[in-house]
Amino acid sequence: MTQPVFIFSTPRSGSTLLQRVLLATQQCATLGEPSLLLRFLGDHRTVQRYASYRENNLSVSLHDMQKKWSGFDSCYQNGVRRMMLDIYSNLSEGKAFFIDKTPRYTLIAEEIHKVFPDAKFIVLWRHPLAIASSIHHTFYKEHWRFDDFIIDLTTGMDRLHQFEVQHEASICSLKYEDLVSTPEAVLDKLGDYLGLPELSAVGNQILPKDTGGNLGDPSGTHKYATISKDSRDKWMAHYSNWYRQSWAKTYFEHPRAKWLGELGYTLPENISGAGRFNNLIPGLKDLFYTMRKKRSHKKRIVRELTKHHIYPYTYKPKD
Repeated sequence: MTQPVFIFSTPRSGSTLLQRVLLATQQCATLGEPSLLLRFLGDHRTVQRYASYRENNLSVSLHDMQKKWSGFDSCYQNGVRRMMLDIYSNLSEGKAFFIDKTPRYTLIAEEIHKVFPDAKFIVLWRHPLAIASSIHHTFYKEHWRFDDFIIDLTTGMDRLHQFEVQHEASICSLKYEDLVSTPEAVLDKLGDYLGLPELSAVGNQILPKDTGGNLGDPSGTHKYATISKDSRDKWMAHYSNWYRQSWAKTYFEHPRAKWLGELGYTLPENISGAGRFNNLIPGLKDLFYTMRKKRSHKKRIVRELTKHHIYPYTYKPKD
């Protein structure tokens, strides 16, 4: 049976590049960003959902079943496992591995591991300021804006770190910066983990362009045919005014800065030492744009949800 390989990372961390590298071995199959486990795993403690039914009622019902029958969780997880393994096997068309690369899986990484304890797990890191820069460049036309991506830079990063600490001995942890700088060494390590000794030879090859499906990196697959470090450090230039530099400083004031530093991700000196009102006018433009878009984004979300009779409900279980 096909073995699932999960790539856990935040958006804009190089996961599509790694996906293309694995596809080049001819031993792996994939399909964009499958995302399906987000529908079946994660309860009110790990994810929040909006739906045309009352999600709150479903949470209450699940809690009732868990209290009534101690075997409910095991039965449910086994059902999800059997279903997904069947889906992965059929999508893989006989390949040894199926790669499920879905960035928001960081929110439910622990649940996925419980359901697939014998799967392969790759954790891919990238400097969070580089991720933020890539988000604003790719999705918002150079405007300093994140909307719902902020959860990836905060909760997603924190849960990914917790997952890595908990399962350090059975996962493969990589850094995007190392992948593009020293691909042969990184791919040797990954090849040993997956049992794919031929993986290191892929470092200099032309990579498959299409990962299938409609989800994935909208830019990198067209820009780079091989592993390239050309974009590795470009993000630093995007922190060019006081507003963006202040955002970066605030981000690194959080306790997560400690373990980020252990990964080698620190606040660059050109940002930490920048003046308080460096490039005043561009910074003010960023500030006013962000404030305006935050208000319009909230209004648009509320309008769309109301139109479809979708309302948020908060559930607190009664023991």
